Amino acid sequence: MKIACLNMDRLVNVAIRPQGMPRADLGILYDLCAQDGPVSYKIAQDILKQPGAHVGIFTGAAVQDKMPKGESDGPLGAAAMGRAFQMLGYQVTMYTEIEGVQGLAEIGKLLGFEAPIVVLEKEIGQQTKDIAQALDIAVCTEKVGMNAKGVQHSVTGMNRNGMRAYVDPIIDDMNAMGKLTVGIGDGGNEIGFGNVYEAARELIVNGKTCACACNDGIVTVTKVTHLFPVAISNWGAYVVCAALAIATRRPELCVTPEEERAMLMASIELELMDGGTGLPRFAIDGVSGEASVGCVTMIKQIVDKTLETVERHF
Repeated sequence: MKIACLNMDRLVNVAIRPQGMPRADLGILYDLCAQDGPVSYKIAQDILKQPGAHVGIFTGAAVQDKMPKGESDGPLGAAAMGRAFQMLGYQVTMYTEIEGVQGLAEIGKLLGFEAPIVVLEKEIGQQTKDIAQALDIAVCTEKVGMNAKGVQHSVTGMNRNGMRAYVDPIIDDMNAMGKLTVGIGDGGNEIGFGNVYEAARELIVNGKTCACACNDGIVTVTKVTHLFPVAISNWGAYVVCAALAIATRRPELCVTPEEERAMLMASIELELMDGGTGLPRFAIDGVSGEASVGCVTMIKQIVDKTLETVERHF
């Protein structure tokens, strides 16, 4: 299983970004996180140690006037993981801002998945403590966090304070309680990159400086039990599903190429924008939809072949 997980992790660390978007080899950061084993393997094993646990999945990246309902990277992977966890008997709650509720719900329905969606408040308050107390496991995917000065940023270094909820205190509280926390991200501005803070600041464009007045860079300080740096956050989420599929010998936990195509097409109608261009396109983070379908095809093939036994007599 470890070899399969390592190969899937390598696959989703192939960086594909157009010119004009910040680019970096996050595989370097992945290697720092994988010194004691493939990250997807560790995530799957730790989740499976808590059967029936209450899992919260956090996502959402709306931008006023640009992506008012959010982007396609994040909700698709969140829904896929939610379905996989639910199929394994976990209690699942989804968390996003009000702008992202419809898109997340509709993508879930497309996958045959339904779970409570809690609207995240954009001010830190009692909700933060209540959520941290209620959950056993938190998984953040494409969920922006705060830098050392308490500022949220886009990958291009723009200030995002006030547009999105502050999930960092929830994760900090859960960490303090010894609970399992996971961060999946592709830009360094997401929750979890505190695990590799100094290395990320050196590697990532806008790691040390940014386009806002804080001038402290986009890299987040919040730590998690497991950080999964990937090229596109959805791909990392799909690999988490795949690792669980291998561990439990249940390939139906995986996203299929047909489902990925359907989700990307539905994202256009739902106005979940391509994060690379801010447009409603058959694309994700500036990468063509066909490439994403191809990535899912490879992930699914790795799972299927790992679970298959053949006899070769020559």
